[in-house]
Amino acid sequence: MKNKGFTLIELLAVIVILAIIALITVPTILNIINDARIESKKRSIDLYGRSIELAIARRSLTSEVPKGNYNTNGNTLTLNDSDFSFEVEYNGEKVECDFVQLHEDMTIALDDCKVDGAKVNYSYGDIYTKVEYLESSRTQWIDTGIPYNKTDSIYCDFEGVDNVGDGFLFGYYEKTDDFKDSYCYKENGKIQIGLIGNWQNTTYNFNERHIIEIKNNTAYIDSIKVLVGTGDSEKTGGNIALFSSQNGDRKGSSRIYKFFIKNSNGDFIIDLIPVLDKEGTPCMYDKVEKKFYYNQGTGDFIKGPEV
Repeated sequence: MKNKGFTLIELLAVIVILAIIALITVPTILNIINDARIESKKRSIDLYGRSIELAIARRSLTSEVPKGNYNTNGNTLTLNDSDFSFEVEYNGEKVECDFVQLHEDMTIALDDCKVDGAKVNYSYGDIYTKVEYLESSRTQWIDTGIPYNKTDSIYCDFEGVDNVGDGFLFGYYEKTDDFKDSYCYKENGKIQIGLIGNWQNTTYNFNERHIIEIKNNTAYIDSIKVLVGTGDSEKTGGNIALFSSQNGDRKGSSRIYKFFIKNSNGDFIIDLIPVLDKEGTPCMYDKVEKKFYYNQGTGDFIKGPEV
């Protein structure tokens, strides 16, 4: 008796089944490989952090190690604005961190790290947990401590969240004879921008996600110019607040994803990101001064999802 082979239809059926299996399993396998790579890079950051802690412990046996923020250059750490430095014995994947801080309790924190040049969304030392946004429910606000200067640049990535009344997103607001104003405000559901000596109620819906930029005393919404200031004053004299005008007046309801101010040289004055601190309190963290900015009003900010 002759052996019967597979028919063309049977072969095609097998091929289709194998293709379906590949479509199901290959993405899963790729995700597993990618997750393994990410975990490997996180372990490299952990190893680098422990190596720094060991180097600090050894150095502390013979001399004091100053607390503060350090810059990294290879395996050399140098205290900001000083000549103090020390070496770290570390032979793993190359780790570079923009944020290296030694606290009073001799613990360290690392953030904004790259491993072999690749950004890793992972912090060592549990200084904070990043969240997508902070949301105000009309009672919370933050004082940046920075007065408006028309030569500075302001950037705010935001989204309004309700249609109840009007209120500020950010700003210093002082109605005087020379209209010393700088603000972003909701009026009748639209975005109102104010600059020194000029203001305008735009056609942009406040309750949508937008990017507000103020550069050279000119305001832009989603990169489109909407207003030019006309005043001569360099500073208003008051601090810019978030989710409010200065001193917590006229608070609004919105989400802020990112906020920063740069000087005329393009250097960051303040660079705020939404986070949870070690206790899980929603707040803003300044990547320039390495400190937290907390709610000055009542209640708590609503936090976005962790990122």
